[in-house]
This record gives sequence, C-alpha cells and structure tokens, in this order.
Amino acid sequence: MKTPKKKQTVRKPAAAAAPPIFQVEGRMSTFGGPDDHGVSPTEGLALFEPPDLQDPKYASLFLPAPPPGTSGLARRLNPEKYYLACRWDYSQTPRKFLRDAVAVVFNPENKRSAQARPVDWGPNVDTKRVADLSPGLAAVLGLNTDNIVRVSIPASAPAIAAPKATRMPKGARPGHGTKNPHPKPVIKKFVQSPNHSSRNGTPITMVVLHCTESSLDSTLTHFQTAGGTNPVSAHYVIDRNGDIYQTVADSDSAWHCMGANKGSIGIEHVAGETDALDRPQARASAALIRFLLEQYEIPRSNVFGHNFTPGYNRPGGTSCPDKLFGPVHSQATVAAWVQANV
Repeated sequence: MKTPKKKQTVRKPAAAAAPPIFQVEGRMSTFGGPDDHGVSPTEGLALFEPPDLQDPKYASLFLPAPPPGTSGLARRLNPEKYYLACRWDYSQTPRKFLRDAVAVVFNPENKRSAQARPVDWGPNVDTKRVADLSPGLAAVLGLNTDNIVRVSIPASAPAIAAPKATRMPKGARPGHGTKNPHPKPVIKKFVQSPNHSSRNGTPITMVVLHCTESSLDSTLTHFQTAGGTNPVSAHYVIDRNGDIYQTVADSDSAWHCMGANKGSIGIEHVAGETDALDRPQARASAALIRFLLEQYEIPRSNVFGHNFTPGYNRPGGTSCPDKLFGPVHSQATVAAWVQANV
C-alpha cells in the first residue's frame, strides 16, 4: 500500500520593506527656543504660522508665551520638545504632509532613537550639516554639535498629498544656522549630569571659567553623582589635551557658581591649583568661549573667573580658577587672558 505524498506548502517570500519616504544621514546641530541667538528674535518657521499656536495639534511644540523681546516662532519653540529641521524636498514631502508627519531620529554611535516633529526647513547648506534638532532631542539621544545622526520618515507614514511646492518655497530664507561664524568645537563625549535645572527663561549673559583641582575622571564622576552634600556640574569640561566634554545642555542651568547659575555657562578646566593651562587646553578653551560669546551675544567683558562672577554668593568665596590664567588670582588676570586669546 502506497503512502500518499504530503502536499508541500509553498510560502511566498516576505515582501521587502518599502524604502523610507525621506532619509538623510550626516552631521547635526541644535536650534530653536529662547536661548538660540543664532536665529533672530523675529524669525519664523517654514512649516508653521502664528495661528497654529491656537491649534491643539501643534500648540504643545511652543512655549506658552514668547520670550521677552521676541515675536518669531523659532525662539518660541519649547527646547524640551522633540522637533527638528531638515532640507526637505517639498516635491517628495510637501509642507502639508510634514506638518503632521513624525520622523525617526537615530544616533548610530549609541543606537538610541526617538520620534520628532518636523518644524522648519534647514540648516543652511553652508553649514555642511543635514539636520538641526531641538536641544531636548539632542540630549536624550546623546548628541552634540557635528555628531552624526540619521533622520528618516518611514513609508508607513500617512499618504502624501500631491506636491504643491518646489524644494524651497519662493522667497523663503535659506535655512537657519549661518549667523555664528565660529563653529562649535568638537565635543568628545556628552556625559549627562543629573545636576541641572531649568533656566526659566533667564537669558545667558555670562561665561564662568573654573579649575577642577582634580583629574578628568574624578570630575566627571562627581558631576554624575546626584544628591549628597555637594551636587555640582558645569556645562563643559576641558581636559589637558584639549578634549572637550559636555555634561549639561546650554539650554539648562548647570550648578557651578552659586548665585549666578541661571544666566551663565560654566567651563571647567582640568588642572591642579598651581597649574597653568596647557597649550592644547588653552586653544580649546578659547575656541569654545569664542563660539559661546557669538552664539549668545555675550560681550567679552562678561567672561569671569569663578570667584569674581557677579552674583556669586558662596560664603568665604573660592580660590577657583586658581593660577590657570596667570600667576595672580584676579579678574584682571582672567580678562587679560581673554583679551589676548579669544
């Protein structure tokens, strides 16, 4: 008796995933919010208009009120929300589509990803960057200016309406990101500190210079320690070889100068109490200060040593920044170094 042959089931190969509607990979920066002085106080957004502030679908992207002295939507963006700008091809991703689209933003170095809302067209092609992200989005992805990022809008996004515009709207600005002629120095690594707080709209008006009086590893470990009797941080730490680490986003207040944190950026320099700056460290510090002064429209006269910062109110003061900028512990010594190097 012959055993009947079993019918073989032929499985159809799985359909290949459709390519994304939009995808780009390259260097990034941040933009938007009250502290972004790279955009003018009146600058708008390519994808949104003032009436959109009243639409519940879009209102959450913005602050409840415009920052003092501003009227444009770019500075009114809430920097803690996840939004972005790319040089969209409106023939493929029309403006109407982008207003309701969700992009996937991916950091290829640490494999983190997050969803974000398109809000603007940019950055300017002259920056050689492919995307600008909100400060909050960059922080959660562990990204710093000029790190590599991948932005995509998957094919599962809503159907696209027929194109009604060219690559760039007629008469539109060529994308933000060109005002500061001094590029932000390369950040070796973002080491997030839990010790920070909101600026609550306080503008950045000062840069404060510090000496760690300890090693790089000890400083970064201390900054990553929450609670305790002395929770501290600074925005940047510059090692002796010129490597720059960031531990707090510029848009947040670091805890580095009691009484003057809200309106300042803090820069730590790895050194002992009697050390001067090493040459690579001095060059890196000057480049970073140069960028910050231009970015936040801070006068050169508002770069202070820790102990000499207006508003600093720790009882007994501090020896910081020690002998980093010259043999005499004084603001005049700091100012002279800034004048000669920045």
